[in-house]
Amino acid sequence: MSLTGDHTQTRLALDLAGPVEYQVFRLKTPDRVVIDISNVEFTMPPAAGRNGRGLVQAFRFGAFAPGKARVVIETAGLVRVEATRLIRDGARGRHRLELDLVPSRSADLSESEVAAARESAARLQLGDAAPVPPPPGPPPSPQARRAPVIVIDPGHGGVDTGAQGTAGVEKDIVLAVGRALERALNATGRYRVVMTRTGDAFVPLERRIRISRENEAQLFISLHADSLEARELAHIIRGATIYTLSQSASDERARQLADKENAADILAGAHIATDAVQDEVKSILFDLMARETAGLSLNFRHLAAKRMRGNIQFSRDPQRSANFLVLRQAETPAVLIELGYISHTEDEKQMLSPEWQRKVAGAITTAIDDFFAASGKIFR
Repeated sequence: MSLTGDHTQTRLALDLAGPVEYQVFRLKTPDRVVIDISNVEFTMPPAAGRNGRGLVQAFRFGAFAPGKARVVIETAGLVRVEATRLIRDGARGRHRLELDLVPSRSADLSESEVAAARESAARLQLGDAAPVPPPPGPPPSPQARRAPVIVIDPGHGGVDTGAQGTAGVEKDIVLAVGRALERALNATGRYRVVMTRTGDAFVPLERRIRISRENEAQLFISLHADSLEARELAHIIRGATIYTLSQSASDERARQLADKENAADILAGAHIATDAVQDEVKSILFDLMARETAGLSLNFRHLAAKRMRGNIQFSRDPQRSANFLVLRQAETPAVLIELGYISHTEDEKQMLSPEWQRKVAGAITTAIDDFFAASGKIFR
């Protein structure tokens, strides 16, 4: 993928192994150009889209739905797509997709762009981005049916890379820790584990909540890695933090982080939720703190901090709260664990270590044991 041109015209070009079907449209708030491409896999490093040129500030890319990849282009102000073309390179037997952007005075979207955005959102709501369920196995034993259901939610995925470090990206780190936690929990034989994603897939935030609800989860754990853009602080601030839900954030940093995480679907070019889901969420927010669920979430946060301490370095204030969309669950205790700062060299080095990932997974497993033992729901 390459960028050429300046602020009067910028061309983005993708080199492809063969012909593809593609669709281009714009989205507003913030201004973006989206390219959906069928049946491709990207071989570029995640950092390839960090540096922009001309009318392009940056771009992200990755899987978006089964059989579909997405490129999301962040633009420097209003633009329009002047031309798109798929060119065949006969000498090499390859193809090249070119997209020309020019400045625009109008933020209005064309009818075709509005239709494309609605079609994309509808597909996600209908389940295109959901992982393919495994084939049905033998009926679970009575003990397995009574086993507490734990939903592990590795944040981000696919076109939504999350935070980027010098050697790794958030979506890969949290998936590795999530799979390690899945193995540790399965090894106990005491739980039924459900993953919101098991590979590099984009899963909308609302779908993660739905997975938890449909599986009647008794604990929901969302895994993330934090980052700081301010270079003067990136080498200083480090450590893990465990969050629970609250309408008002415990501090300004918690509020900023929740806003960033809640915007993940928007930046990936996906709608967060339908109006009906948003209405349900609002009622949850007003009612949740009066429910037993809030107290159970706080209890698990405390147990997790206790068990993880010694295996992981914590931030100065490791137990916080904020209005994270993915934690808005009325009947399921839920926490969001920021495993560390990928912007800090030592934190990133640790998070990339398989040994460290296993240690953290083991500590969280012990905290889960403590949590369910206290409620009398562990079956040995």
